[in-house]
Amino acid sequence: MLKVPIQTRFNDMDPMRRVNNSSYTAYLEIARVEFCNQNFVVKDLEDIPFVLARLEMDLLASVLPGMEIFVKVWVSKIGTTSWEFSYEICEKNSERVFVKAKSVQVYFNYRLGVKEKIPSGIRQILETKRP
Repeated sequence: MLKVPIQTRFNDMDPMRRVNNSSYTAYLEIARVEFCNQNFVVKDLEDIPFVLARLEMDLLASVLPGMEIFVKVWVSKIGTTSWEFSYEICEKNSERVFVKAKSVQVYFNYRLGVKEKIPSGIRQILETKRP
């Protein structure tokens, strides 16, 4: 499981003085990018080994100004051509969970413009990131 610290910004807030719901998807993207940086060789944009196919979120509580948060991300399911990430957005000190989410990534060859079966090397990396 990877823990990615998130810096909330003023423009993440809404008029109700909480992080706007749309900002949470950006936090999940930051976690996916960090997962790629730590686990895959990405020198060019075409080296990113997936396309995002699905995203679902359950908002459990609001993140308020000044709260320190992080995203936990881990591989929760692996198929033939796709895998699932699970996420939790948590408060740093208490680990209180604000958001639970899942996303489906499809292995995609950007150079050829097609989805493919997950190669064995990528599958091995994903297997080691399961709880």
